[in-house]
Amino acid sequence: MKNLNVSFGSEPVLREIKEKYASRKMTLLSNSAKETSFQLVDFSDQKNVFYSPNRYRVLFESPFLNMGDIFIYDFFDLAGDSLSAFDEKVRHWSGINADSSFLQSVLLLSPLDGKPHNRAVLTIWSTNKSDQVTLDTPHDLKKTLEPYVNHNYFRTTYKVLS
Repeated sequence: MKNLNVSFGSEPVLREIKEKYASRKMTLLSNSAKETSFQLVDFSDQKNVFYSPNRYRVLFESPFLNMGDIFIYDFFDLAGDSLSAFDEKVRHWSGINADSSFLQSVLLLSPLDGKPHNRAVLTIWSTNKSDQVTLDTPHDLKKTLEPYVNHNYFRTTYKVLS
């Protein structure tokens, strides 16, 4: 996959888009903190169909790309000289956690419409429909990337809607 497109909106509007483009691999999400905030993720790697998308270039995707029921985004604002080291740490973390029974996918993203020094790490987890993500991993991603966490870092969690 080369690109990932994301859109935010009301649940009915996003469901309508998902139905209209049923041939695409799209996932509808609800923000875990604000259940009135919805996101539609287009994994199809096709031309954008959203009116106001957040577009990302996929820099890395784990070889074990599977869907789960929890999506966790970690957003970073980095200095230009730390990009290579950061990207390598994400790849390494993905590799050492490949055998996790809960971690389904890791994507390292660079915004196409934002600052070139920003990064987003999308981890997709399977929790067997429980509300808690059990991190069955040797190292928590946030701890691994702690040297890169600054005042612009934030994490957001979404649940997959059926």
